[in-house]
Amino acid sequence: MERILLVEDEVTNRRILSAYLQRAGYDVDEAEDGLAALGKLKSQNYDLVVTDWRMPNMDGLELAKRLKADAKLRHIPILMQTAADSPEEVVEGMRAGVYYYLTKPYEENMLLALVRAGLRERKQKEWFEERSARQRDALGTFVKGEFHLQTPEEAQGLAFGLGNRFPNPELAVSGLYELLLNAIEHGNLGIGFEEKRKLLAARQWEEEVEKRLKNPENARKKVIVLFSDQNGKMETTVIDQGSGFDWRPFLEIEPARATQANGRGIAKANLLGFDELAYKGNGNQVTVASMRANP
Repeated sequence: MERILLVEDEVTNRRILSAYLQRAGYDVDEAEDGLAALGKLKSQNYDLVVTDWRMPNMDGLELAKRLKADAKLRHIPILMQTAADSPEEVVEGMRAGVYYYLTKPYEENMLLALVRAGLRERKQKEWFEERSARQRDALGTFVKGEFHLQTPEEAQGLAFGLGNRFPNPELAVSGLYELLLNAIEHGNLGIGFEEKRKLLAARQWEEEVEKRLKNPENARKKVIVLFSDQNGKMETTVIDQGSGFDWRPFLEIEPARATQANGRGIAKANLLGFDELAYKGNGNQVTVASMRANP
């Protein structure tokens, strides 16, 4: 049973959220503010934190910063309760490591969708960490190459191998995986933002991706990845075979999308993962780049 720490100073809100989470089968512990939560987090194990933004003693943003600064706690995903009514507030939270937002009044289905999304992200990070010791240097001397892939599993492996070459490996691996996954599911398989949101809510996303991969019209579709590490600059280009999309609204997290279980991957890559991110043409080609500290 996955364990969640609920941090909320208002008793009524805490009871409502706790009831929703327990009804969904989660083991829920509670804290009345960020300071009390930090003490629990340092002495007990949790899979996810659901916290209010504004609280006495220590607010949710400061709690997030403390967690991300602690090597033992930084992997725990955070779902922030907030009005999230401005892009600046959302970006501030993202820079502190908060990618999921729950607005008031609470909707049970939205809460559970965001919790599942956060837990999926944690499992993804754990998968990357497990491979780290074995494969960190697999492409250590690789300077240029072309890769082809079709599946989310192949995207995971390639994102790990290439992302670990970048100056900020943890964010680069996550950013590359999001861009590769977008190229597969949206570009080659035609799963749009709203459709993915519904599939995630119904827990049918993986099944739908697998079904479309087996469709004969998608059998020959590949995502092409070009990589180079030369003259102190690392660059990766991702090209899919789809019709493209308008990428501009996705370069930053909009408040309305911050409360959805999907749609933040491109913004995370753009804001946190790399020095540069640029789309070309109709949106089926994106390039990310970073400078090495010691070229």
